[in-house]
Amino acid sequence: MRLALLGFGHVGRALARLLVQTRGRHPFTVTAITTHHGSTAIADGIDLEQALARESLGSGGPLPVSHLHADVVVDMTPLDAHTGGPGLAYIRDALASGKHVVTSNKGPIALALRELEALAREHGVLLRYEATVADCLPLFALARVALPLAEIRSIRGVLNSTTNHVLSAAARGTSFADALAEAQRLGIAEADPRNDLEGWDAAAKAAILANALMGAELRPSDVERTPVGENAAEISRQAVRLGERVRPVAEIVRDEGRVRASFAPMRLGPLDPLYAVDGFSMGAVLETDLAGRIAVQLHEPHVAQTAYAVLTDLLEIAAVRP
Repeated sequence: MRLALLGFGHVGRALARLLVQTRGRHPFTVTAITTHHGSTAIADGIDLEQALARESLGSGGPLPVSHLHADVVVDMTPLDAHTGGPGLAYIRDALASGKHVVTSNKGPIALALRELEALAREHGVLLRYEATVADCLPLFALARVALPLAEIRSIRGVLNSTTNHVLSAAARGTSFADALAEAQRLGIAEADPRNDLEGWDAAAKAAILANALMGAELRPSDVERTPVGENAAEISRQAVRLGERVRPVAEIVRDEGRVRASFAPMRLGPLDPLYAVDGFSMGAVLETDLAGRIAVQLHEPHVAQTAYAVLTDLLEIAAVRP
């Protein structure tokens, strides 16, 4: 199965390393890598080890998605929570040209999930996006496989590693600036961290969960946001004295037939399932009518876990559509 990788930054390179590491255990060949800074396409397959050793893939801009010789387009372009960015156009073009799509890009899924699902059905292809919300925490696979007929009534989650790390570090006495710098050094936070700190990353994730798992029609701008800054870090320091912890919580609730979503730093007691979700870890609690309360956690993920979520989606497509 031929793959075209759109974007070759932290996630794209981590996926390439994972494909090399698991060679012989998957059916994938990368035939194109395209970025804004350069692209390469080889019908017989790109040598990923050589690609990883290079800083640049060549000259010119991105290759036209509809012309890529690939069965699956893997979109790993950056987040734009307001417009969907170029990733939205790439995904539309890929689906319309009969290619399956796997994406780690939250923007297109948060803004246009219904449209993209309809386009995938129309052209007989699959759209998967497990990596958009919580790295390889299997929220969408969990819903598909383990919750048939169950109604999800609410979701509470710690879904942004950067803000969770900053608040966790503040509780231990680390300054806000130092904790943020560490997240950037490790590649968890972007060089411009405003999407994380202002809550746009969490808002996009909340919109995806609301729309994909609870049948809503929310956009990131519909999600009420409370930014995470030095004030929240100080509250985190104070909460420790009371045996509490402050967590950056996204909450999606069905209330009188309407789904609403919010993101804010919240003080939690030791009995809350999200209390133990510390540092870069992420977790979610799903309240359902038939399966009761389900809590899941991913401990200290890094970019390799985002890449692994992309790989699991690819493996599912390969199994369903050989």
